[in-house]
Amino acid sequence: MTTTYSVFMLLKATPYWHSLAREERIAIRDDALSRVFNHFAAVTLRFFDASGLHAGCSEVLIWETTDMAEYRAAVEALQAHAFFGAPCFEVMDVIPTLAEEWPALPWPAGGVPARAMAL
Repeated sequence: MTTTYSVFMLLKATPYWHSLAREERIAIRDDALSRVFNHFAAVTLRFFDASGLHAGCSEVLIWETTDMAEYRAAVEALQAHAFFGAPCFEVMDVIPTLAEEWPALPWPAGGVPARAMAL
């Protein structure tokens, strides 16, 4: 079974990002996306705008991959890009998750996995 990881990256836009014209923002975002999609086949990336909905973060990136080494390489590529390098955004938090892993856990007859019992 292949494990799929979803990594939620919470970002906060910098004053530099806010100083850019809309067209410049789109160009930087599109270039960042093309770096991921054109060089890291095992990684997908989606952007979500939270700027008017959350006080702490302005954007949420959702990375999905079955290859964490390739995910790390994609993040490092963006660190060298204006997206993180200028910086346009500060990383507030990174939350790695496993997609739908709980059904595959070895559930005993009592209903609670043995490793959870030890907690």
